[in-house]
Amino acid sequence: MKSTYIYFFICINFFLFEESKASDFIELFSGKSYENIGKRVKFLEDPTNSLTYQDIKSSKYQSLFKAGDSQVPTYGLKDISLWVKVELKHSSNFEVPYVLEIAYPTFDSIQYFIEKEGGISASGYLGDQQEFNNRLINHKNFIIPLDLNSSDSSTVYLRIKNKGSLVVPLNIISRQMLYSDDIIEELLYGIFYGIMLVMLLYNLFLAVSARSINYLYYVGIITGNLLALSALNGHAFMYIWSSFPWIANHVVIFGIGLWISSSNLFASAFFETQYQFKKYHNYFRALVLVGIVIIILSLTIDYSVALRISNYSLIINCFGLLYSGIYFWTRKVKVASVFTLAWTGYLLGVLLITFRNLGIVPVNFITTHFLEFGAILEVILLSISLGYKYRLLEIEKKEAQLNSLDLMTQSQKLVQEQNEELERKVVLRTHELEEKQEEILQQNEELNAKNEKLTEAQQIIEAQNAKLKLYTDDLESQVEKRTEDLRNTNTELAQNVQKLEQYAFMTAHNLRAPVARLLGLTHLIEITPNPDLSEWTNIVSKIKEEGDSLDAVIKDLNAILELKKEAEQNQSIINLTETLNQTKRILKNSIEVSKGKIIFDNHDFNEIKCNPTYIDSIFYNLLSNAIKYRSEDRQLEVLIQTKIEEGKKLLIFSDNGVGIDLSKNADKIFGMYRRFHTHVEGKGLGLYLVKSQIEILGGEIKVESELDKGTTFTLSFPVA
Repeated sequence: MKSTYIYFFICINFFLFEESKASDFIELFSGKSYENIGKRVKFLEDPTNSLTYQDIKSSKYQSLFKAGDSQVPTYGLKDISLWVKVELKHSSNFEVPYVLEIAYPTFDSIQYFIEKEGGISASGYLGDQQEFNNRLINHKNFIIPLDLNSSDSSTVYLRIKNKGSLVVPLNIISRQMLYSDDIIEELLYGIFYGIMLVMLLYNLFLAVSARSINYLYYVGIITGNLLALSALNGHAFMYIWSSFPWIANHVVIFGIGLWISSSNLFASAFFETQYQFKKYHNYFRALVLVGIVIIILSLTIDYSVALRISNYSLIINCFGLLYSGIYFWTRKVKVASVFTLAWTGYLLGVLLITFRNLGIVPVNFITTHFLEFGAILEVILLSISLGYKYRLLEIEKKEAQLNSLDLMTQSQKLVQEQNEELERKVVLRTHELEEKQEEILQQNEELNAKNEKLTEAQQIIEAQNAKLKLYTDDLESQVEKRTEDLRNTNTELAQNVQKLEQYAFMTAHNLRAPVARLLGLTHLIEITPNPDLSEWTNIVSKIKEEGDSLDAVIKDLNAILELKKEAEQNQSIINLTETLNQTKRILKNSIEVSKGKIIFDNHDFNEIKCNPTYIDSIFYNLLSNAIKYRSEDRQLEVLIQTKIEEGKKLLIFSDNGVGIDLSKNADKIFGMYRRFHTHVEGKGLGLYLVKSQIEILGGEIKVESELDKGTTFTLSFPVA
């Protein structure tokens, strides 16, 4: 038994750490193959990613080339450009064409130079960032033809750049052996893809027919595996999206993200964690989000960053699924054992290929291809576990049906016994009910007679109620109308009382001064018994002036009282242009003296239905005020505009006169006998009349003014 363990350990070390001797050049012989020649070639790391072919040809960099430390050198996820130098010696008459094979299908960029006799005989570019059809030889790996007939030595330089891991498996083989050696490997890949596709289609059919979401999640796991592994092996780029390098560069990470999301959705639904294991349910949901984020990152951010995130997330996800399987296994969940075994093989494959890419373990058949075996094992065992689970559900369902059948049999027997007892009671009860029914029939006849009388009485009451309702409705409408009339009358009365109080106050105020002056003059006559003729004449003239002033005040007050009465009469359509022309004729002398400019913009309307006397008065008062209170520093300009806004007609008077200080006089501007400039004559009655006339017409007036800039009056009239 001990010797068996030693033999197994030796075999593992042979596969993982097989080495071969290094030499400065490779001597080629016709018909012989040279595989995994990493120790027989030289490498130079360029962390600056800036060295060119001319640079590395210098003696400075030639001395820095070092032989590989393994048959398949790995450099992890370093962000470098790797230069490879392959020195060949051969006869000049090779019968069979040879090629250099770079057996890592996901390199982003490979630039090659072939030297012969001190000059470059061939050069070119390879990589999965170019369309597959541009390759010299159609093969999933990168193939460089070697022309060995023209000289007896050659040197091949490779500049390899990759955002993913740097694994450099190099082979020199004949072109014929290139395809014959791949037959077994490609056959195994065909079996692998066949198994995966059959399982995918089979479970997709089950998902549709059984209407089970578990099978759909399982299909997502298979799809993620297929996308990632077929892209890593180069088959997807070769056969499916050969003209789309962008897809070839990003589908690996996309497949990993899809696999992570689907596997956790499958685990959550498989163990029904939402019912009993809330902590694991939340854990699985969190990893589903991680998978979705990886899918998004595969399409948006730099490939190298997304690859690192996806690799670490993949390892964490595998450990998490393995741990959860063990946990549910210990909780006696029957299907957890197969689930755990499925993830064990897959986790081992993921760890081996990850450690291989990071350079922790060497590159060989086991580290390269164990992931495919793990994926097949995972797919088969998960399918078995899924079928086993549904088999258990079927067994539980049948047991439940048998239990239900026993319960139904017992229930039927009990129901039969109860029915027999019930029938006996029904017969007895029926006899009692028949006796009661006869008694009830007699009572019903009496009740029907009483109901007929009640129905007649009800009809009479309903007719009376209908009449009463009509009377009530009519009375309510009359009361509402009378109330509304009283409300309007009270409102109008209150307004009239207020106006009467204002009128009485203004009358007393305006008559007080002339009367006081008349009393003073008569007092002078009394205290002067023998005045001379000149004094009498002077006193009489003063009395006449005060009488005229008193008469003017009384006329102004009468004009105000007549405003409302006139507003209800003589309503007609007024042409505003004619009204303006008439006002300009009246104020002709004042306009000429002021040299004023009057502009009328009647674009929106030129006619208004109104009292013509009011419109004449409004035009006269506003224009005369603009002329009287003009500025001496500039030519007078008056702009009259008509506008229609919000269902109202606007008449706007704007001037550039001296203006009014509204901060002090805003509440006084439309008062009776209010004047704000004493350098010209006036009564202070014009704006009061304009405001009163506008309000009587159902409109309103607004003022905007600024000292030494001008004043704007906006009059709004309801649209007739």
